Amino acid sequence: MERPSAACQLALWVGRRGKGTARLRWAGRELVLYVAGLQVVGVEGNDDERLAAAFGLTEEREWFAQARAAVASGQVLQAEGNAVIKRALSEQLRAFLLDPDAEVTVDSALPAEPQGLTISYPHLVVEMVLGPGGEQLAKAFLPDPALILRRLPDFARRAGALELTDEGMAILAKINDQRTAQEIADPSPHGREVALTLLSAAVGAGLAEPVTKVPEVALAPQPPSFAVRPRRRRMWPAVALVLVAVAVAVAVLWLRPWQASTVAGGGGPWAIAVDGGCQPAELERLYRRQERDRVNLRVVPFGKGDEKCYRLVWGRFPDREAAEQAAGKLPAETVARGFPPHVVKADATSP
Repeated sequence: MERPSAACQLALWVGRRGKGTARLRWAGRELVLYVAGLQVVGVEGNDDERLAAAFGLTEEREWFAQARAAVASGQVLQAEGNAVIKRALSEQLRAFLLDPDAEVTVDSALPAEPQGLTISYPHLVVEMVLGPGGEQLAKAFLPDPALILRRLPDFARRAGALELTDEGMAILAKINDQRTAQEIADPSPHGREVALTLLSAAVGAGLAEPVTKVPEVALAPQPPSFAVRPRRRRMWPAVALVLVAVAVAVAVLWLRPWQASTVAGGGGPWAIAVDGGCQPAELERLYRRQERDRVNLRVVPFGKGDEKCYRLVWGRFPDREAAEQAAGKLPAETVARGFPPHVVKADATSP
């Protein structure tokens, strides 16, 4: 795989929780980002005089400091100042991300500490990719759909924090360190282009890293073994005892005499999604998981179109607030690896 583009290098550094200074250079310009904990806490560089026009200032300083000064002097409201900074940063960042000759260097030094205003880098990039003209940015982050998508640290929590739709979450949940973007997007019921755009946004936001797929090596066939096998003894009595023990264990697991019959939440249309999928194999997995706790777990369909998707939900709650309170106290074994739990309204029940 060739050296990642400057756009992917920046996303990877932020995604791995880089803290410090990132210097972006393109077309004779330079933009300096101060980043801490996925948050942009300061910006310096050419803003095409957007800040001067909005704040009435002529002194070139760190952008966030200019906004604070304008708010303190009563020139703009806090929300207006934030919007100006975000819009100016989006414009400059877009130009950098689309330049194939752009360069980025990072330094662990962080001269600017958070002082009120911060901008979430993952949220900003996702908004840019999913917004108008995002198709070009999508190709900058994911130029080759044949690349495998590998999850970066804290993938599940950060994916949930983006507050995407159920369809968007279902697409991101298929990133499993083994599938290529193409293998995820081609069979997606939401459409190939929609899926690729969301996967590109995940790369740009620092949730996943595109890596080259290693070709499988065919192993040489082993010659047949002609070793004389020892004569087996009759083991039917032992086999019968094992079968009886297995039958008893299955009956105990099915009846679950130790499990309370009261459903979590007491009843209602709201639940917590703990797993999901669209393919037959994934649906089979959901039903197997449901068997572990038929009192609280159930498989329900969602989505539109001919090919529906399914989610595994836990509990029945009377309202969203009750479900959100319970979401932070889910049993550890209930949540699927890599799936961000989230509250949904699930009226349908599984068969």
